[in-house]
Amino acid sequence: MPRSHALFGRLAAALLVALLALGAQAPAAALADEVSDAVNDPVYSAEEPPEVASAAAILVEADHGTVLLDKDADARREPASTTKIMTALVTLENAGLDEQVTVEESDFDEVTAESSVAGLVAGETLSVRDLLACLLLPSGNDASYVLARYVGGGDWHAFVDMMNEKATELGCAGTHFANPCGLPDDDHYTTARDLATIMQAAVAYPAFREIAGTATWDLPETSGNPARTLESTNLLVDPESPVYMGEGVVIAGKTGYTDNAGRCLVVCAEKDGMTLVGVTLGASAAPDAQGVSDTFYDMRLMLNWGFAAWRTGDIVVPGDVMGRADVMLSSDGEAVEAVAAGGVAGTVPREVTLADLTLVPSWEGVDPETGAFMAPIAEGQGLGMVDVSLGDRWLATLPIVAAQTMELSIPAYVMWWLSDPVHAVIAVVCVAAVFVVVGLVSASARRRRSSRYQMAVGARPRVRPGAGGQRFDLPEQQRKAGRHAAPGKHARR
Repeated sequence: MPRSHALFGRLAAALLVALLALGAQAPAAALADEVSDAVNDPVYSAEEPPEVASAAAILVEADHGTVLLDKDADARREPASTTKIMTALVTLENAGLDEQVTVEESDFDEVTAESSVAGLVAGETLSVRDLLACLLLPSGNDASYVLARYVGGGDWHAFVDMMNEKATELGCAGTHFANPCGLPDDDHYTTARDLATIMQAAVAYPAFREIAGTATWDLPETSGNPARTLESTNLLVDPESPVYMGEGVVIAGKTGYTDNAGRCLVVCAEKDGMTLVGVTLGASAAPDAQGVSDTFYDMRLMLNWGFAAWRTGDIVVPGDVMGRADVMLSSDGEAVEAVAAGGVAGTVPREVTLADLTLVPSWEGVDPETGAFMAPIAEGQGLGMVDVSLGDRWLATLPIVAAQTMELSIPAYVMWWLSDPVHAVIAVVCVAAVFVVVGLVSASARRRRSSRYQMAVGARPRVRPGAGGQRFDLPEQQRKAGRHAAPGKHARR
């Protein structure tokens, strides 16, 4: 073989080996990508709630009030600056957003050196809207006292009384406020469950969602400050943060921290038609190398689990079969399907179907002895009510109706009626009475026919033989009547 041919063969073999190697690497790379995706996208189950580091936590589906996660949610704890959710709520209820408020020197009397502030200066004037941004984004204690003094009619203590009245109105039995900002006080406390309730009331205001859900807020120039931009302490809405939840997911949030309270966070988030409110209290104060503390990791984990493992929507729709009821004496069968006359909406684990629900019907109008309905039954006829539950959680009570018409079988009804001994005796008596009546009527009819016949026979002339031919023998009255009927005729003869 020429050397050129051998060289060409070796080059071809090398190229073939390289192509085979590339082909083997491609599936391996794809497999590695799939493994990476599986690791980064964990599978969540409603049966396995996440473990959080925070001392107390709760996750609530807001539209139906379903509690998805509860960790010491009723334990009394310090709320730190999550207090300012109530401060904002009371302000929104009692002041216009465009009202102008001038900062006074006395507003700083209660602001401690360790307080978080928005940099307000005595004498500058801002709108209530901008003061709420100073309250909620950098968590300014100075802004809390400015608003409390303004809305409280010159006395921030009066404003705190309004906060406590609102807490009572909302049913927050484990909450009491001593100031508008969350500084430590023995008489200042709440629970994770109560904070979730307060947040739900606050997000009903569009202005609260607008301010508490943004990462930044631009303030105009004032007499005491140049135009500036406020930044939120809530890392879940910061696109540069490693715990950023994505555009539009977190619609409102408020952080809090004191040495006694630890790291606290209250968030309202929306995704795929579901609204979740999460609260974490008492998380570790130490942030990691990325500047993120446990409270943010806990909240992100809770929200991701809630959105992935649960769903909100229709659980039962009108027409769903809720059970079957026995039916007697029908020509259409021995049972009728009972269907829901209404629907049930709620929050349940994503894998739940109608078959997973516990359905307990309460039939109305059944025979007490047999427990069955009696035909006829019309389509849509009410059959009773059904209790719908998922595990030990009651969901709703619905009316149920017949899915189809069940006609009455006349032969079956007759046999059923006669199966009762009393009815059987009544039937025998009735039949006997019918025979007696028929016999009496027949006898009466025969007597009447006989009487008419005798009358008819007695009225006809009888023929008797006589001399010179036959003679008609008329009754006596007719003969007399005949003699006197035409005297003139006899006379002429």
